[in-house]
Amino acid sequence: MHIGNYFGAFKPIVDISQWNTTYLMLADLHSLTSVHDGETLRRNKKRVLMEYFALLPQDSKIIVFEQSKANFHDKTAGVLHNLVPYSLMLRAHSFKDSQNKNSDINMGVFNYPILMTADILLYDTDIVPVGKDQKQHLEFARDIAGFFNKTYKTDLFKLPEPHIDASVMTIPGTDGRKMSKSYDNFIGIFDDEKTMKKKIMSIVTWSEELDDPKDPENCNVFALIKLFAKKSRQDEIACKYREWGYWYGHAKLELLEIILDYFKTPRERFTSFEEDAGYIDMKLEDWNKIAFDMAEKKYSEMVRLVGL
Repeated sequence: MHIGNYFGAFKPIVDISQWNTTYLMLADLHSLTSVHDGETLRRNKKRVLMEYFALLPQDSKIIVFEQSKANFHDKTAGVLHNLVPYSLMLRAHSFKDSQNKNSDINMGVFNYPILMTADILLYDTDIVPVGKDQKQHLEFARDIAGFFNKTYKTDLFKLPEPHIDASVMTIPGTDGRKMSKSYDNFIGIFDDEKTMKKKIMSIVTWSEELDDPKDPENCNVFALIKLFAKKSRQDEIACKYREWGYWYGHAKLELLEIILDYFKTPRERFTSFEEDAGYIDMKLEDWNKIAFDMAEKKYSEMVRLVGL
């Protein structure tokens, strides 16, 4: 997980969980569209789960579960397929983006929004934290829920609402573009300190002279500092930008210090999970059962309505 993932998707979930029952799903069925090696998939799942649990607050009530263990996501998508217009899927950003990169697209990629819809509708979801690039898929989920409810004259499926934090919609990567693994411009939360420092020191900045005043609001480094630092620290660093002798390298070192401090406890917990993941296994067993029971109830209501 990188900084963009954290502020764009993970932290909003943690914030919402303070006043709502909240589910955090490990999307292992979705990963089958691109991961075609069993050992790699198992290794990736273990890594993501360790990151999730390391980042969750100690008193968190978020229910973390594995998509495949809930057992009814693909079955629900299989029923919904029969109500979704082909033209709707052709509009999906996930399909268009993959088409631009690869002409031989598998059906998992094409049908991705339908499975994502099942992920949402099975849990009577009211609010879904999404980034700007996922907003369309949530709109599809609302459309598909509406198709089903209208066709079968029911109110079985809720129409979920998006939750988008405009202040963190785009997190800059080291090259100034949106932080993304596909651009290889990301800063990993659980990178070792040497790797993190190397990435931070590579952040693209302007080319003023050392004694030139600099504009913090037009700097990729400061944009990241604002995500982590308290307002007083932000103001302090912003003043330094405008002083003689303060260079971007100084700001980058401050950013490294701030990030390491911000994620100090999660990084320590992640290390402990590398040594013993027993706690994660125990919690998953309980939470997978909770998700399974809830998904089964909604699925059973759906198949009764359709006549299966």
